[in-house]
Amino acid sequence: MEKSIWQKDRGQINFDILSDKMSTDVLIIGGGITGLSTAYNFINKKYNVVLLEADKFFTGTTCKSTGKLTYLQDLKYQDIYNVYDFETVKLYYEAQKDGIRLAKKIIKDNNIDCDLTKTESVTFTKDNKEIKKFDKEKEILDLLGVKYYNSSSNIKDDGIKQVILVKNTYVFNPVKYLKGLLKVIKNSDNIKVYENSRVTKIKKEDKYYVAYANQCEVKAKKIVVACSYPFFTIPGFIPFKTYIEKSYITATKVDESKDICGITSNYPTVSFRYHSDKNDNYFIYLNNSSKICDKLNYKKNYDECVKKAKDITGKIPNYKWTNMDVMTNDFMPLIGRISEDDKNVFIATGYNTWGMTNGTIAGKILYDLIRNSKNKYEKVFDPTRSMNIIKFKNFLTNTVLSNTKAYTFNLIKKNPSWYKNRACVTKVDGKRVGIYFDKKGNKHMVSNICPHLKCFLTFNEVDKTWDCPCHGSRFDVDGNVVKGPSCYNIKIDETK
Repeated sequence: MEKSIWQKDRGQINFDILSDKMSTDVLIIGGGITGLSTAYNFINKKYNVVLLEADKFFTGTTCKSTGKLTYLQDLKYQDIYNVYDFETVKLYYEAQKDGIRLAKKIIKDNNIDCDLTKTESVTFTKDNKEIKKFDKEKEILDLLGVKYYNSSSNIKDDGIKQVILVKNTYVFNPVKYLKGLLKVIKNSDNIKVYENSRVTKIKKEDKYYVAYANQCEVKAKKIVVACSYPFFTIPGFIPFKTYIEKSYITATKVDESKDICGITSNYPTVSFRYHSDKNDNYFIYLNNSSKICDKLNYKKNYDECVKKAKDITGKIPNYKWTNMDVMTNDFMPLIGRISEDDKNVFIATGYNTWGMTNGTIAGKILYDLIRNSKNKYEKVFDPTRSMNIIKFKNFLTNTVLSNTKAYTFNLIKKNPSWYKNRACVTKVDGKRVGIYFDKKGNKHMVSNICPHLKCFLTFNEVDKTWDCPCHGSRFDVDGNVVKGPSCYNIKIDETK
């Protein structure tokens, strides 16, 4: 599969694979920014902690993000205000500011070299229909006491109709940051870290929970589910509170860097930033964001992103990749206890593409909740928060209709034209299967049904994977799971 620009900085870091049963106070499932931020708070505390990463470190959502630490997040504040109230908006804003402060403090305290750069952040639009929304966002920013500007010398485009700019935001290299966190965590006596250790099931037993990974049992008093998307439906019913958005991203080597990052207010999203390391400057460009049930011609989406990046820079991108984000129907993350019945199981997901700030603050929220300490954000991010009419409407549109669309499309259109005779969906012995022929003519046959919630899979001819258009699971051509929420492979035993 395509790798992000950040993954070139992974290095040769390796960790043990879970191979024996164990007991711990806290089990953290997931080694992205949320899992490692949570573990960081437990360094040298009285709790014993085990952290399990399903794959190798630096392969997940965090390492495919654009790496922004900003509190200006398109027109997020009015989105939240339209569902809730100003007090909720204020708490979300303060959480983003705290997330930035925490990340900066961690970087400084541990001397982490992650290319942290202060930058301007802008939200902009070329659509006259968006102007009223910008006026509303400015009203909310005024109430929050945020100093903003209506233009930027770093953006020169006559087609832009509105700009909101704020200062004192940051960008960084997320892989270098996670490497720094891991280095500090690894040296802690009370935290054990494992990779290639995918948790497939959690079972409640008396006062403990038992998690199963690599045919081993991990007994824990408290569990943090910090993978980008949970591998279970009950408890929490996360698939009914969220949907998945997919984006296409490129990084192109350019002559100079600018201290600005930006995002459009309207959909589909366009986002950009610059990145400088010791040797080169890059322009990072994101577009073609959509619900994963839409725009299923992956090659076309890649090609459009590459073309637009080339139009801007005059050069062919050096890197291209995709990322998937968990979106909530009320624009607020889900951070906290997963249910009233399972008060010692915690979750953090649904960052709505703003995972760097929300993942960082989630680590502190979860740390406080596990210790039974109060946190000012626990109620506003509570995953069990009640439904209202707007959330229900968004649930019908984003979750029910989207998943129905994905299921129906893949049921009816089994062999889209972009497969180019290299892959197809058919039935063998009454079972729905996907077949891919590699360049040598070898046949790779898998089940075409996702083990997670039984959605039908679509072939991704760029990454050579079978992708779930409902919840984002991905499998290689031989049926091995490469991204959750599915915990299980889709291999077919042809000897039977």
